Amino acid sequence: MKYIVEKKEKTPLIDNKREDIASYSFNFNKIPPLIGIITADQFGNTIMVLEHCTKEKDNYRPIVSYLRGDDKRLIEIDLVSMYFSSFKAFAGETNIQNLSHLEIYGSNIKIQIHFLFDKYMIIIFLNSNTQLNSKERKEVIEYIEEKIVKHEHAFENFNEPNSRKTFKMLELKGRSWLKRLNTKYIIAHNKNYMKKDEILEKLIEQVGPIIKAELHEYLTLLPEHVINDLTLEIRNKIQDKLFSQISLIH
Repeated sequence: MKYIVEKKEKTPLIDNKREDIASYSFNFNKIPPLIGIITADQFGNTIMVLEHCTKEKDNYRPIVSYLRGDDKRLIEIDLVSMYFSSFKAFAGETNIQNLSHLEIYGSNIKIQIHFLFDKYMIIIFLNSNTQLNSKERKEVIEYIEEKIVKHEHAFENFNEPNSRKTFKMLELKGRSWLKRLNTKYIIAHNKNYMKKDEILEKLIEQVGPIIKAELHEYLTLLPEHVINDLTLEIRNKIQDKLFSQISLIH
């Protein structure tokens, strides 16, 4: 006996819904892939802050907002960079050689710390689901490196009035660059998600009839509606398991 699974036609509405699911399932609707980047000196003095701003408020600071979690707890950017600079100092006092970067993982946010030119560090705040590949990571690091080289005097004398003007300009441009980077990342993520979803859909189309045929063979006394319910339940469990595994592939 042959069992046929009806193939669903794709529509723009379904594809749009899939893109929404792709963003929501990775929490990109609440926390952008790249929240922001702090550039500081080796002692933890904050020099430049680039942030993905989604709210048009002068006092809205995404990095602090996500780290704080609410409006009652106090935390300052300078304290953040000073805290992470202590890792470099710790490496210098111990036998940790050639420390180039660190990663800290949380369930909602993760942090990557890269040390540049033995003078500076960049602290990248990410959605915990963001997986930067080597090309994307290189793009971020090289963007900051280029600014350090081009504006060397400003970075070495970051408290001077003219330097602060330079950083104000760089932060404004950097905010736009970060928005474009996030948009590009989400588009690539959604495309990859939908490709995996299509692969999974094809696999499930092949698995469904096999499950039903096996149930019919070994559970001959069960009514058809029970077989259908069991088939659907087993299919869903297999689909969930396969999707959890296929999602690990970046």
